[in-house]
Amino acid sequence: MKKSLEKLIELQEIDTRLYEIEELKGDLPEKVKTLSAQIENLKTENEASITRIDEITKEVRVSAQVIEDGSVKLAKYKEQLYLVTSNKEYDALLKEIDQVKSEITEAESSKMKLEIEKTSLEESVKENELKIESVGTVLEKSKHDLQIALAETETEEAELREKREKFIVQIDANLLSEYDKFKKVRGGYGIISISRGACGSCYYSLPPQMVIEVKRRDKLIKCPSCGIHLFYDDTE
Repeated sequence: MKKSLEKLIELQEIDTRLYEIEELKGDLPEKVKTLSAQIENLKTENEASITRIDEITKEVRVSAQVIEDGSVKLAKYKEQLYLVTSNKEYDALLKEIDQVKSEITEAESSKMKLEIEKTSLEESVKENELKIESVGTVLEKSKHDLQIALAETETEEAELREKREKFIVQIDANLLSEYDKFKKVRGGYGIISISRGACGSCYYSLPPQMVIEVKRRDKLIKCPSCGIHLFYDDTE
Protein backbone atom coordinates (compact mmCIF):
# COMPACT_ATOMS: atom_id res chain seq x y z
CA MET A 1 0.00 0.00 0.00
CA LYS A 2 2.97 2.28 0.54
CA LYS A 3 3.70 2.11 -3.17
CA SER A 4 0.05 2.99 -3.98
CA LEU A 5 0.26 5.97 -1.62
CA GLU A 6 3.44 7.21 -3.28
CA LYS A 7 1.85 6.93 -6.70
CA LEU A 8 -1.22 8.88 -5.57
CA ILE A 9 1.01 11.58 -4.08
CA GLU A 10 3.01 11.85 -7.30
CA LEU A 11 -0.20 11.96 -9.35
CA GLN A 12 -1.44 14.78 -7.14
CA GLU A 13 1.78 16.70 -7.76
CA ILE A 14 1.23 16.36 -11.50
CA ASP A 15 -2.41 17.45 -11.28
CA THR A 16 -1.59 20.35 -8.98
CA ARG A 17 0.90 21.71 -11.49
CA LEU A 18 -1.57 21.22 -14.36
CA TYR A 19 -4.14 23.13 -12.32
CA GLU A 20 -1.63 25.95 -11.79
CA ILE A 21 -1.00 26.09 -15.52
CA GLU A 22 -4.74 26.33 -16.21
CA GLU A 23 -4.94 29.14 -13.67
CA LEU A 24 -2.23 31.03 -15.56
CA LYS A 25 -4.41 30.92 -18.65
CA GLY A 26 -7.30 32.37 -16.65
CA ASP A 27 -10.55 32.63 -18.59
CA LEU A 28 -8.77 33.19 -21.91
CA PRO A 29 -9.54 29.76 -23.47
CA GLU A 30 -13.25 30.09 -22.66
CA LYS A 31 -13.22 33.73 -23.76
CA VAL A 32 -11.67 32.85 -27.12
CA LYS A 33 -14.22 30.07 -27.57
CA THR A 34 -17.16 32.34 -26.68
CA LEU A 35 -16.01 35.21 -28.90
CA SER A 36 -15.37 32.88 -31.84
CA ALA A 37 -18.86 31.41 -31.49
CA GLN A 38 -20.35 34.91 -31.27
CA ILE A 39 -18.66 35.93 -34.52
CA GLU A 40 -19.81 32.74 -36.26
CA ASN A 41 -23.40 33.36 -35.12
CA LEU A 42 -23.29 36.93 -36.42
CA LYS A 43 -21.89 35.76 -39.77
CA THR A 44 -24.56 33.05 -40.04
CA GLU A 45 -27.25 35.63 -39.24
CA ASN A 46 -25.87 37.98 -41.91
CA GLU A 47 -25.77 35.20 -44.50
CA ALA A 48 -29.44 34.45 -43.83
CA SER A 49 -30.29 38.17 -44.00
CA ILE A 50 -28.42 38.66 -47.28
CA THR A 51 -30.19 35.63 -48.78
CA ARG A 52 -33.55 37.08 -47.70
CA ILE A 53 -32.60 40.53 -49.11
CA ASP A 54 -31.93 38.90 -52.51
CA GLU A 55 -35.32 37.18 -52.33
CA ILE A 56 -37.04 40.45 -51.40
CA THR A 57 -35.37 42.26 -54.31
CA LYS A 58 -36.87 39.70 -56.71
CA GLU A 59 -40.29 39.90 -55.03
CA VAL A 60 -40.23 43.72 -55.22
CA ARG A 61 -39.55 43.48 -58.96
CA VAL A 62 -42.55 41.21 -59.35
CA SER A 63 -44.79 43.63 -57.41
CA ALA A 64 -43.44 46.58 -59.39
CA GLN A 65 -44.21 44.76 -62.63
CA VAL A 66 -47.75 44.04 -61.44
CA ILE A 67 -48.19 47.75 -60.63
CA GLU A 68 -46.78 48.81 -64.00
CA ASP A 69 -48.86 46.32 -65.99
CA GLY A 70 -51.96 47.24 -63.98
CA SER A 71 -51.43 50.95 -64.61
CA VAL A 72 -51.25 50.31 -68.35
CA LYS A 73 -54.42 48.22 -68.24
CA LEU A 74 -56.18 50.84 -66.11
CA ALA A 75 -55.37 53.61 -68.56
CA LYS A 76 -56.58 51.42 -71.44
CA TYR A 77 -59.85 50.51 -69.68
CA LYS A 78 -60.56 54.17 -68.84
CA GLU A 79 -60.22 55.09 -72.51
CA GLN A 80 -62.58 52.29 -73.46
CA LEU A 81 -65.24 53.69 -71.11
CA TYR A 82 -65.88 56.44 -73.66
CA LEU A 83 -66.33 53.92 -76.46
CA VAL A 84 -68.81 51.48 -74.97
CA THR A 85 -72.33 51.55 -76.37
CA SER A 86 -74.30 49.60 -73.76
CA ASN A 87 -74.78 49.54 -70.00
CA LYS A 88 -73.78 45.88 -69.93
CA GLU A 89 -70.40 46.61 -71.55
CA TYR A 90 -69.97 49.62 -69.28
CA ASP A 91 -70.63 47.58 -66.13
CA ALA A 92 -68.28 44.81 -67.28
CA LEU A 93 -65.55 47.36 -67.92
CA LEU A 94 -66.04 48.94 -64.50
CA LYS A 95 -65.71 45.49 -62.96
CA GLU A 96 -62.41 44.97 -64.80
CA ILE A 97 -61.20 48.40 -63.61
CA ASP A 98 -62.03 47.55 -59.99
CA GLN A 99 -60.22 44.24 -60.30
CA VAL A 100 -57.09 45.91 -61.69
CA LYS A 101 -57.22 48.60 -59.00
CA SER A 102 -57.44 45.88 -56.35
CA GLU A 103 -54.42 44.10 -57.84
CA ILE A 104 -52.44 47.35 -57.93
CA THR A 105 -53.35 48.18 -54.31
CA GLU A 106 -52.37 44.70 -53.17
CA ALA A 107 -49.07 44.88 -55.09
CA GLU A 108 -48.30 48.34 -53.69
CA SER A 109 -48.99 47.14 -50.13
CA SER A 110 -46.81 44.07 -50.64
CA LYS A 111 -44.04 46.17 -52.20
CA MET A 112 -44.10 48.60 -49.28
CA LYS A 113 -43.90 45.80 -46.68
CA LEU A 114 -41.07 44.14 -48.59
CA GLU A 115 -39.11 47.37 -48.81
CA ILE A 116 -39.54 47.98 -45.06
CA GLU A 117 -38.33 44.44 -44.34
CA LYS A 118 -35.39 44.91 -46.72
CA THR A 119 -34.36 48.18 -45.06
CA SER A 120 -34.55 46.53 -41.63
CA LEU A 121 -32.43 43.60 -42.77
CA GLU A 122 -29.85 45.88 -44.40
CA GLU A 123 -29.54 47.84 -41.17
CA SER A 124 -29.20 44.60 -39.22
CA VAL A 125 -26.42 43.42 -41.56
CA LYS A 126 -24.54 46.71 -41.07
CA GLU A 127 -24.92 46.49 -37.28
CA ASN A 128 -23.69 42.90 -37.30
CA GLU A 129 -20.71 43.84 -39.44
CA LEU A 130 -19.76 46.49 -36.88
CA LYS A 131 -20.19 43.93 -34.08
CA ILE A 132 -18.06 41.40 -35.98
CA GLU A 133 -15.33 44.01 -36.35
CA SER A 134 -15.56 45.00 -32.68
CA VAL A 135 -15.70 41.43 -31.34
CA GLY A 136 -12.96 40.43 -33.78
CA THR A 137 -10.62 43.02 -32.28
CA VAL A 138 -11.22 41.65 -28.77
CA LEU A 139 -10.86 38.09 -30.08
CA GLU A 140 -7.49 38.77 -31.70
CA LYS A 141 -6.19 40.35 -28.49
CA SER A 142 -7.47 37.41 -26.44
CA LYS A 143 -5.84 34.96 -28.84
CA HIS A 144 -2.59 36.89 -28.59
CA ASP A 145 -2.73 36.91 -24.79
CA LEU A 146 -3.53 33.20 -24.77
CA GLN A 147 -0.61 32.46 -27.08
CA ILE A 148 1.72 34.29 -24.71
CA ALA A 149 0.32 32.33 -21.75
CA LEU A 150 0.64 29.05 -23.66
CA ALA A 151 4.15 29.80 -24.86
CA GLU A 152 5.38 29.92 -21.29
CA THR A 153 3.92 26.56 -20.27
CA GLU A 154 2.98 24.69 -23.46
CA THR A 155 5.94 22.30 -23.42
CA GLU A 156 5.65 21.65 -19.70
CA GLU A 157 1.91 21.05 -19.95
CA ALA A 158 2.30 18.58 -22.83
CA GLU A 159 4.98 16.69 -20.92
CA LEU A 160 2.85 16.60 -17.77
CA ARG A 161 -0.22 15.33 -19.60
CA GLU A 162 1.82 12.64 -21.33
CA LYS A 163 3.36 11.66 -18.00
CA ARG A 164 -0.08 11.57 -16.39
CA GLU A 165 -1.50 9.26 -19.07
CA LYS A 166 1.37 6.82 -18.58
CA PHE A 167 1.15 7.13 -14.80
CA ILE A 168 -2.56 6.48 -14.18
CA VAL A 169 -2.44 3.00 -15.74
CA GLN A 170 -0.10 2.00 -12.91
CA ILE A 171 -2.68 2.90 -10.23
CA ASP A 172 -5.39 0.56 -9.01
CA ALA A 173 -8.67 1.40 -10.79
CA ASN A 174 -10.68 1.71 -7.56
CA LEU A 175 -8.09 4.03 -6.00
CA LEU A 176 -7.98 6.14 -9.13
CA SER A 177 -11.79 6.35 -9.18
CA GLU A 178 -11.81 7.58 -5.56
CA TYR A 179 -9.02 10.02 -6.30
CA ASP A 180 -10.85 11.48 -9.32
CA LYS A 181 -14.11 11.72 -7.37
CA PHE A 182 -12.51 13.81 -4.65
CA LYS A 183 -10.51 15.86 -7.14
CA LYS A 184 -13.77 17.09 -8.71
CA VAL A 185 -15.32 18.24 -5.44
CA ARG A 186 -12.26 19.18 -3.35
CA GLY A 187 -10.73 21.96 -5.41
CA GLY A 188 -8.52 19.72 -7.54
CA TYR A 189 -7.25 17.54 -4.69
CA GLY A 190 -7.78 13.77 -4.81
CA ILE A 191 -5.38 13.19 -1.92
CA ILE A 192 -4.48 15.81 0.67
CA SER A 193 -1.70 16.44 3.15
CA ILE A 194 -2.49 16.95 6.80
CA SER A 195 -1.92 20.42 8.20
CA ARG A 196 -1.33 21.06 11.91
CA GLY A 197 -2.86 17.74 12.80
CA ALA A 198 -5.98 18.28 10.70
CA CYS A 199 -7.28 17.14 7.32
CA GLY A 200 -6.12 19.65 4.70
CA SER A 201 -9.43 19.32 2.89
CA CYS A 202 -12.19 19.53 5.53
CA TYR A 203 -9.98 20.67 8.45
CA TYR A 204 -11.23 17.87 10.68
CA SER A 205 -8.90 17.57 13.69
CA LEU A 206 -7.33 14.12 13.48
CA PRO A 207 -6.64 11.88 16.49
CA PRO A 208 -2.92 12.05 17.45
CA GLN A 209 -2.43 8.34 16.76
CA MET A 210 -3.84 8.76 13.25
CA VAL A 211 -1.45 11.64 12.59
CA ILE A 212 1.45 9.39 13.56
CA GLU A 213 0.17 6.66 11.19
CA VAL A 214 -0.21 9.15 8.34
CA LYS A 215 3.36 10.37 8.91
CA ARG A 216 4.68 6.82 8.52
CA ARG A 217 3.43 6.69 4.91
CA ASP A 218 3.24 2.92 5.03
CA LYS A 219 -0.51 2.59 4.35
CA LEU A 220 -3.49 4.41 2.94
CA ILE A 221 -5.50 6.32 5.52
CA LYS A 222 -8.73 8.19 4.92
CA CYS A 223 -10.02 11.25 6.74
CA PRO A 224 -12.70 10.04 9.19
CA SER A 225 -14.81 13.07 8.30
CA CYS A 226 -14.71 13.61 4.51
CA GLY A 227 -13.15 10.32 3.38
CA ILE A 228 -10.28 11.75 1.31
CA HIS A 229 -6.93 9.91 1.43
CA LEU A 230 -4.34 11.60 3.63
CA PHE A 231 -0.57 11.91 3.53
CA TYR A 232 2.10 13.81 5.41
CA ASP A 233 4.18 16.29 3.47
CA ASP A 234 7.51 16.44 5.30
CA THR A 235 8.63 19.39 3.16
CA GLU A 236 6.15 21.68 4.94
